[in-house]
Amino acid sequence: MWLIELAVIVLLGTSARAIGEAAEHSRWVRTVVRLLVAALSLFSVVLAVVATTVGEPSLAIRALGAGVGVGLAWLGGYRRVLARWVPIDPGSILDTMGLAALQGAIGFFGGALLVAETLPPFEVTAEQLAGQAVAEVFLAFIWIGFPTRRGWRQALERLGLRGIDRRVVAVSVVFTLALFAVSVVTSLLASLLQPGVIERIEERLLPLTTAFASPVAALALGLLAGTGEEILFRGAIQPRYGLLLTTLLFTVLHVQYELSLVSLGVFGLAILLGLERRWFGTTACILTHALYDALAILLQGTLR
Repeated sequence: MWLIELAVIVLLGTSARAIGEAAEHSRWVRTVVRLLVAALSLFSVVLAVVATTVGEPSLAIRALGAGVGVGLAWLGGYRRVLARWVPIDPGSILDTMGLAALQGAIGFFGGALLVAETLPPFEVTAEQLAGQAVAEVFLAFIWIGFPTRRGWRQALERLGLRGIDRRVVAVSVVFTLALFAVSVVTSLLASLLQPGVIERIEERLLPLTTAFASPVAALALGLLAGTGEEILFRGAIQPRYGLLLTTLLFTVLHVQYELSLVSLGVFGLAILLGLERRWFGTTACILTHALYDALAILLQGTLR
């Protein structure tokens, strides 16, 4: 089932890019896209109202968040204001579609974050992680215009992917230590102020930390998660939509941490990774993310 879901996501992402490129050259396609987006936004708001009426607040919050996020992206004035701080072209249909998808996802998963207390245990296999990483890397290349507008070398440069040398390794180690500092501080605060949340998170992540408890498995998890997420978020999304929006998306997608001080820690980690991308490139971010995840899993297994 998870493989089908990934295939659908990749297909939708690839189709969206192709439609966006076609819309740049065809007024008819642009009109159709605008009508579809308007219909989607309206449907989301109606769904939120219906869900509220029938006593489904979780669905209502997510639907309203997605509808507002998508709708805002299509307001020209909003895009022009946003373009003062985010490197988008407010007149580009491709940038508008990307912004709508990004803000819609933030609204939807942000709503889910508000009602995440009842989430089931977080179970994932190595095969699922590998599939997710492949899908994320594939979408990252497609969304930056490879191969239609960028060749291989141009794509690597746009994604911030460079060779590994001693400088990159040293930077990665320093940023890993910084990530652990943020994580330790927010986790300690959460343990003091939100002990019930910490208990739920630990129970939810127990299957994951158990399945990847060995050093080899933990390293594999770190490399897979780090490669896919960093190339997609820091490599593809951040240079176009900015550090803050990318960080918000990264944070709310980690819905397993609920709306808590732990989520605030995830936000801090994403800010650090975003700065690392800006200053040192995506390759350094991949190494940092992989090292952090692997060590975190091993430490959790040791302390449990």
